[in-house]
Amino acid sequence: MKKIRILFCRYTLDGHDRGLHTVMRKCRDDGMEVIYIHFTSAEQITQTAIQEAVDVIGITASMGHHFLIAEELLGQLGEKNYEIPVIMGGVIPTVDVPRLLEMGIKSVFGPASAPAEASAFISKFCEKRDQPTA
Repeated sequence: MKKIRILFCRYTLDGHDRGLHTVMRKCRDDGMEVIYIHFTSAEQITQTAIQEAVDVIGITASMGHHFLIAEELLGQLGEKNYEIPVIMGGVIPTVDVPRLLEMGIKSVFGPASAPAEASAFISKFCEKRDQPTA
């Protein structure tokens, strides 16, 4: 079975990455290949995702800019016809989650989420996607 490759991203000026590091460690422990970048633009995330041929993009957002990042990244991916699931985590108000999901974010993991939740979601999402259709 192909190893899941996930790109985790943190905005360069966002210093809140402790939770992200625990999620990355859990994903590695669960057999995934983790790539980690600091970014300043959605274009950087898109280029890295394409170059690294990742299966999932995970973004942490703790500075209140989650809508902007989601909109720009999903737009960039769409322009390049690159279909890849994007998940988000960090300090994102629960009232914002429905809108992020409507925009196309596949899942949001807030401060109370356990690293195992994100890892399990990624595994199940990739497993479903890779199953042959009848």
